[in-house]
Amino acid sequence: MKKILKTIAVILGACIVGACGNLQSVKLAQFPAQLSGSTIELSTKRPSRADVAPRAYEVPGRSMFFQQTSGGSLAVGLLLGPLGVLANAINTDRITDLMGKSGSHSSVYAVDALTEARAAWPMVKLTSDDAPAAPGAVIVQPFILLYVADEKAGISTVVSARVESSRLSSDEHSKSWIGLYSYVVDGTLPLDALKNPLSSEQLDRYRASVREGYAEIRSELESDLKGGTPPKRQIAWVKSPVLGVGLPGDIDVAQSGRLSLHVSAQNMGPMATPLASYSVFVFPSADQYTFDNGPVDRKTQ
Repeated sequence: MKKILKTIAVILGACIVGACGNLQSVKLAQFPAQLSGSTIELSTKRPSRADVAPRAYEVPGRSMFFQQTSGGSLAVGLLLGPLGVLANAINTDRITDLMGKSGSHSSVYAVDALTEARAAWPMVKLTSDDAPAAPGAVIVQPFILLYVADEKAGISTVVSARVESSRLSSDEHSKSWIGLYSYVVDGTLPLDALKNPLSSEQLDRYRASVREGYAEIRSELESDLKGGTPPKRQIAWVKSPVLGVGLPGDIDVAQSGRLSLHVSAQNMGPMATPLASYSVFVFPSADQYTFDNGPVDRKTQ
């Protein structure tokens, strides 16, 4: 119940700060300057569900997670009050588990996030789960989230990486810095892909799209690690099926329509417990997102 109420606070807090308010109040999403120049290591230790997708079904041994929200409406839950929210969340989690388990023999579940990340990052050092990270390295744990916001729209694939710094701050009780980088594959899989196998050609194209996602994530991460003066970005409230009600943050938009959204955890509301302090979402196509507010130039940095 406590987590559900925090979710409500996140949504209301973000709404006030972004879609329903002045975008100039959105905190700047900044990569830590002290991590500039860090090397990248790819970890064989798979990320835990608690760290990357607490309400998802976990595909064993693949660093892949399945989550759906079409089985329960948060808006309806809010109208019914706290007990309605709780019942709605329980029903959503129940359906997520059932749908996730239904794909146990799916060819999509055969795709391994770590394998595809290694193929996309062949020159990056691979670190075993029992080996210490090199001083000044950031540790990357690849994972894939299969997300269903609307059953009619199909399954979205969010190629992701959890990035953790091996450098602790001067406060020995504080946690390492954690960032989440995600690439939303253009297009969706049909819902029956959970039960019906993809053809070999379809599966090859799907794996290629996942590898492309990891190449894009590496590009974003390396850009952040270069340090220096942060690039000048606009601010916007971005909506997309994979973002739920949407998120406010700093954006880069290419002429092709490619969008990178940079989000600070400080914009999640005072009661939020985000999974990372800094998040980046890459949308390769303009068809994948809309702006609810903005874009606008920052008046001050």
